[in-house]
Amino acid sequence: MERDYVTLTDQQLASLLRAGDSGAFKLIYDRFWDKLLVVAAKRLDNVPEAEEAVQDIFLNLWRRHETFELKVSFENYLAVAVKFEVINRRAKRVREEVLHEELKSLLPAACTHKASFDLEYLQQQLEHSLNSLPQKCQLVFRLSREDDYTNKQIAKELGITEKAVEKHISKALKVLRRRMGRYYRWYRILQKENFTKKVGYDASSLAI
Repeated sequence: MERDYVTLTDQQLASLLRAGDSGAFKLIYDRFWDKLLVVAAKRLDNVPEAEEAVQDIFLNLWRRHETFELKVSFENYLAVAVKFEVINRRAKRVREEVLHEELKSLLPAACTHKASFDLEYLQQQLEHSLNSLPQKCQLVFRLSREDDYTNKQIAKELGITEKAVEKHISKALKVLRRRMGRYYRWYRILQKENFTKKVGYDASSLAI
């Protein structure tokens, strides 16, 4: 007998999803795809990228379906998921361009070739290091450094305390110093001024 998924509650669908029921997943996908696409397209101002963002949200949901726990409703869960995905993608758009311009301004014209190499390597190392962070820690750090959010703004955007924001930033900086080695010095130079203004840390605490 074919199951009538439409009549199931969100918690029942979540239970079936954990069990690997593709029918439950398809219903969630069909029910929320268009809504998430509208939100993502409005915030990203790019329909193809918005479609990719929504696809990634559902792909990640399926990948972790065996351990998935629904604490609220699927509508609320996916609303938060699309907010995080948009934040991540908007930050990624400008990251390479901003970093390239700032690093280029620090180097003499005679070092153009070397600067190009160093920039490429730095970008790879920075991205790899940031991607190794837990999702919320990564988002907090990107909002602080790439979107110029204050700790208070980040706390409000993500629904966490300012103390939690500070802890995430501190953890991200420790990871960058450990993983990037001498290349972190370039990143430190680019970010130190904004960092001390926005977060209130003593610049001496950034010494490697």
